[in-house]
Amino acid sequence: MMMKRNVWKKKGKSKVVMLVTLCFALAPLLVLPAYATSTVVSIDDIFMVTGENAVTQITINNVSYLGVADITLTFDPSVIHIISVSNSDFDFLWPVINNSAGTARIGGMDYGDGLYGNVKFGEVTFKAVGEHGEISVLNMSLKELKEAGPVETSIPATVDKGTAYINLPPVAVATSLHLFNHVGSRYPCNATFIASDSYDPDNDLITNYNWSCGDGYSSEGATVEHEYSSWNWNGTGYEPFNVCLTVKDAGGLETSTVMPVNVYIAGDVDGNGRVNILDAVYIGKHWNMECMGDRWSTDQQDRADLNNDCVINILDAVRIGAKWGDVAW
Repeated sequence: MMMKRNVWKKKGKSKVVMLVTLCFALAPLLVLPAYATSTVVSIDDIFMVTGENAVTQITINNVSYLGVADITLTFDPSVIHIISVSNSDFDFLWPVINNSAGTARIGGMDYGDGLYGNVKFGEVTFKAVGEHGEISVLNMSLKELKEAGPVETSIPATVDKGTAYINLPPVAVATSLHLFNHVGSRYPCNATFIASDSYDPDNDLITNYNWSCGDGYSSEGATVEHEYSSWNWNGTGYEPFNVCLTVKDAGGLETSTVMPVNVYIAGDVDGNGRVNILDAVYIGKHWNMECMGDRWSTDQQDRADLNNDCVINILDAVRIGAKWGDVAW
């Protein structure tokens, strides 16, 4: 009797092991497809000039096995009209455009085994029929988004709407008055940043100039000065600070640009991370020179102007003496 019980226990354990193994084998099949929570249908913003055409794109992002899409795009017909919808990744694309109502119903079908990844649903050509400064929301609703194959399983997705602007964004242009700057926390040295070359293509007023100096500090204005108290040494050389300029026009459009700004330790003219006789030689070579206008004509002269005052003289030499032997590491 005891032997029978032991045999039953062994058989019972075997069954449990088999069930657990089967569950692990089937688990991957029970995982929802990746697109279940991550497929996004988006349309890019578009910037236009009154009376002219411009193209934007509808994209079905992060999708698998896509066979059919039916999307309705709505817009303000007093601001923009649709001229065409074309250049799709689908084998078949059929747009029904109604500019009076401000709608376009667009259907697409793939004849193969489905589309994957970021799928271009179509390029939409708009014409700006409104006035400068007007905008239209580009909204979309999904009628169908289904897998390829006979079953045509629905694919869940979210929509990321866009905006059409009859306004061109400003162009941000940033320059540093001096190509080489030095730490100025003890011996003053101001880096000067200029945004006055920024412009707006359709002549709107630029209302804001915002600077991020790359060291945690920020400033505002077409021309700003900033004193750095630190530098970036990577073990073999200096790395610049990334200074970001953002400009905004009267219509609220913004554009940013990034420029690298060199900052050395005080007294380091040649940029080798050490203040020594080589730096003094640079000062002597360019002694009493002044920059033309507000800029230096050569990199050597710019480096030797340790306080950024456009003159190479005793004030620069004093800095080398005061910081003699200092290193950047």
